[in-house]
Amino acid sequence: MAADLTLEQYVQRKRRGAREYFYFRVVRHGVETRLPLPHPFSADYRAAYDAAHVSVFGIAPNEFESPTAITALIRQHKDSARYHNLPRPSRRLRDYALDLMMDRWGAFDATAIRPVHVQALYDSLADRPATANRRLDDISAVFGWGRTRGFADVNPCARIERVQSTESREPWPDDALRTLIDQGQPHILRPALVAAYTGQRRGDVLTQFADAQIDGGVWYLKQSKTKTEVPVPLHPVILAIAETERVARRAAGIVSPRRPLLLNSRGEPWTGSGYGASWRTELIRLGLRPNRNDEYAADQFQPTFHGLRHTSATLIANTVARNPDLFGGIARVKSMLGHLTEAMAEHYSRRAQAEHMNTETMLLLPEIGNTAPQIGNAKNADFASD
Repeated sequence: MAADLTLEQYVQRKRRGAREYFYFRVVRHGVETRLPLPHPFSADYRAAYDAAHVSVFGIAPNEFESPTAITALIRQHKDSARYHNLPRPSRRLRDYALDLMMDRWGAFDATAIRPVHVQALYDSLADRPATANRRLDDISAVFGWGRTRGFADVNPCARIERVQSTESREPWPDDALRTLIDQGQPHILRPALVAAYTGQRRGDVLTQFADAQIDGGVWYLKQSKTKTEVPVPLHPVILAIAETERVARRAAGIVSPRRPLLLNSRGEPWTGSGYGASWRTELIRLGLRPNRNDEYAADQFQPTFHGLRHTSATLIANTVARNPDLFGGIARVKSMLGHLTEAMAEHYSRRAQAEHMNTETMLLLPEIGNTAPQIGNAKNADFASD
């Protein structure tokens, strides 16, 4: 009887010995999705088949779907070149946002989603500001993609009130940077120094800093987040770090130009999560951060790896501010860091120019009343006995 079983669309039967297994199997864009199903004669089969169909296609079998449904928006976006051209980490984060849209709004039309609905979703994540902001950015990108394809007239994510992340990305102060440099373990410190001297992101520093991409003292990388191609001249400190790693590689008999130069304590290329955990542990060991985020004192500097990128931008901007005509103004900041918009480059430049101008302004103040000799002279002060 089983041999004569007529299977529904997308159902695949496999035999292993005397046993049979059934799967909901779909191949889209060369990617296979295979979900286990009970036997078609089982009472649970229909519900499992419908759930698998919804998981893959966004709707149940034979269910009417509005052309502007959220399910259609999600499915078509995932089929688009825009989605498939995203870097793998960005695509994973986009999937989180798409799953969230399906969970909250899967039964509605995209045209029915208003800012009030987006704000409610955002507020439900507000205890995790960084996550909330990233989800909002991805959802906005999906609606932006869909708006020109007839899914909505306006992007409902515009002008949503955001919660500022408590994670600091401010530039590192000199004392904290000195502690890291003087006391940090070499395998943790070296990626940090490459980031500080080049202004590049952690993922690119760990995965793209390799001999195959270094030529004549210039690091040629394609930023994984923005796809911007950036030629980065390497400071002598970074060239020395690269050579140190090459010496260790030659001693180990390794010849692999594409292998990242920056390695962990076991001599293997870093993974993002592995370095992140080691970085946090090292900051705690150095006394640069507490064990938990809620233990930071008010106004205490919160060191982050990304803050090293801001350190680089700030140092460049401060130097440029001394002579914008000579050093190239905001174009130099924007070019070196690769991804920065004009607005972000101007942010660093304005701050640096203001500090530089205010320093010069202090030199213009005359000596008020010629009172310097009396300052701190208790013998001449009327209040000396107080």
